[in-house]
Amino acid sequence: MIRRTDLLAAGALLFALGGGVSAWMERPGTVEVPPGRIDAGLYRVEPLADAEPIVTSGGDTLLPVAQFETRGRVLHLERFKPHQSLSNWIPGLRPSTHDIGLGYGPMTDSANVARFRYAHEGAGNGLRALFLRPKDPMSPDEWQALAPHVTNVHLIPADDAVLARIRHGDLVTLRGQLVDVRDAQGRVAKTSTTPGDRDCEILRVTAIEIGRL
Repeated sequence: MIRRTDLLAAGALLFALGGGVSAWMERPGTVEVPPGRIDAGLYRVEPLADAEPIVTSGGDTLLPVAQFETRGRVLHLERFKPHQSLSNWIPGLRPSTHDIGLGYGPMTDSANVARFRYAHEGAGNGLRALFLRPKDPMSPDEWQALAPHVTNVHLIPADDAVLARIRHGDLVTLRGQLVDVRDAQGRVAKTSTTPGDRDCEILRVTAIEIGRL
């Protein structure tokens, strides 16, 4: 006879396995890129004047700031689930579902990319951010030569299925509108429009092209 405690244990195991499989399926794959392959990258901003606000289904308002096109190497991609919003969303950033860390110029070379570990985490002040952690000791000059060539983009995707194909190591081109986001309480999350300023872009992404280095 199967005891109730055995059934409960089996159910718990299946639940844990199911959660593990789900997490594994959502984890992006990785493209191996030989060292020495470098792309200069692209960061093009065209300011918009008097663009119409966009109201999302959740009641937030997207305030377009500029047309944006960028090309960089994918260093890290993270999908944020709704329950993570409580600790990882800055005010007004509810529509953003993914963060993508991009490298430009020297940070597209695998020799430099391999010098860091990457993680998207809460920054302790309500912000989501991409953290670069050197694997070995690095001088301030070395850090300054590489770190400004990285940015983190909060993505508001028009087509979630496109993001599912992105892998670490891909050379991606993102197109859309940089937006400020205002929530129902009037709080505003503001986008960066400047490369290398250590702030994050908020992008309503309408097109993605995936290439290879």
